[in-house]
Amino acid sequence: MNRRVLIPIFVLCLYLPVLAPGAMGQQPQAATPAVQITDAPVDPVIAKIADESITERQVMEAINQLARQRPLTREQMQQKDVLLYKDALETLIGFALLKNEAREMNIAVEPAKVDESWQAMVKRFPNENQFKQTLLAQGMTETDLRKKLEDSLLFQKVVDSVVANPPAATDVDAQKFYDGNPQYFQIPEQVHAAHILLKVDPTATPEQKAELKKKLEDMRADIESKKTAFAEAAKVSDDKSNAQKGGDLGFFPRGRMVKPFEEAAFAATPGTLTGVVETQFGYHLINVIEKRPVGKKSLEESKKDIMNFLDQKSKSEAIQKHLDGLKEKAKVESLMTDVEWTKRHPAK
Repeated sequence: MNRRVLIPIFVLCLYLPVLAPGAMGQQPQAATPAVQITDAPVDPVIAKIADESITERQVMEAINQLARQRPLTREQMQQKDVLLYKDALETLIGFALLKNEAREMNIAVEPAKVDESWQAMVKRFPNENQFKQTLLAQGMTETDLRKKLEDSLLFQKVVDSVVANPPAATDVDAQKFYDGNPQYFQIPEQVHAAHILLKVDPTATPEQKAELKKKLEDMRADIESKKTAFAEAAKVSDDKSNAQKGGDLGFFPRGRMVKPFEEAAFAATPGTLTGVVETQFGYHLINVIEKRPVGKKSLEESKKDIMNFLDQKSKSEAIQKHLDGLKEKAKVESLMTDVEWTKRHPAK
């Protein structure tokens, strides 16, 4: 997908922070401070546009925000300060242009609207304490967040005032996109499985490990002989996230589970139990319930997502066109070259 199509939307969401209750296996990322170099300004100006200066710290904040919104590999994360630099800078230039346009049009955001957005964000969390912890983890204060919410609302008001909504996507548009982009609708092979996990303490002796394995083998024998149902046996599983659901993991494709677990699940015949499988988490007994072969989503299943994407794409292109017009009239002064930026921000 064209990068320029994504940038205008990011202009609008950059200042609406990605704050959400932590998902399993994810750690909050603290904001990365700007690099400080002896004999150089603490926060040098990278570019000037209209009456706005774009500083290194602002660019780093934009890069970190963008990194949280994109699925990056470990290697890409190590180079994100360079890989995302141009996108971040272009986004901030768009922000400066919209902010200047808001001043010219005397557009402002009512404090009540900011409060409304604030309360909506707080409600996304189980409690206020977790909300504040997430703010801290992302290197923001409550004042910072309120300012970002205000900016986001301001940008949206400007865009709504100056950019006309393009015509909505049609069924013909959806069909054309579906036919021309089959790669987006492929469904990988999947397995529906349940499991029972007995965790192994890292300090366990071989005898203790053998005892746990024997316990799971005995449970397997009881299930096979119909003495007990798998779902009932799964209640003792150490995977508490699904123990009360019969150990049900739902459907999953390859690459979702650790390798030994995945190999055993995909190799087994539906309706059967695997042998005891050892992974880094302990010993597993896997009940393979169902398999789905490689397939393709139908147009009907995909139409809503396609229409939303096409409508968003059209709006994004309209915003980009407006920003390009503003940029042609404005003077953008670059005060740091790409080479200088790369030297200041080597891969970590």
